[in-house]
Amino acid sequence: MSSSDSLPKTERYPHEKLTLDGSNYSQWATGFKMWSGGIGLWPYVNGDEKEPSPPATLTDADQNIIRAEKHGERVQVYKQRRLLALSTMSTAIDAQDFVHLRDIDDPHVAWTALEKKYLPQKAIRFNQYLDRLFTIPKAHDSS
Repeated sequence: MSSSDSLPKTERYPHEKLTLDGSNYSQWATGFKMWSGGIGLWPYVNGDEKEPSPPATLTDADQNIIRAEKHGERVQVYKQRRLLALSTMSTAIDAQDFVHLRDIDDPHVAWTALEKKYLPQKAIRFNQYLDRLFTIPKAHDSS
């Protein structure tokens, strides 16, 4: 593996952790996006990075072996980075929040679980009501 394939070294999450009641979720999510993006892990958290597809089979058996080995290396790096993204997320939350991530091995699923738990539902409902308000047709002037 070349040095460009090596995994980024991370320190503990440098920002305020997500509070148990989630009252700082928006600020925490913004900080985590920037931090994980800076260390190259955000695409694994937001789901953009997908597992590499297997290469097409060629007629040359030797080339197939070489391509399969390279694919195996890419899959291994993908899985390592995905695990690193998940463990990085675990450093950014309080231990009590681990219950929301139980049995989750995908950082995107973990992100979605925390978002579902802590994203302020009132703000979502308010925005939905505003959208409805602005789509109501105006009454024609009756004069």
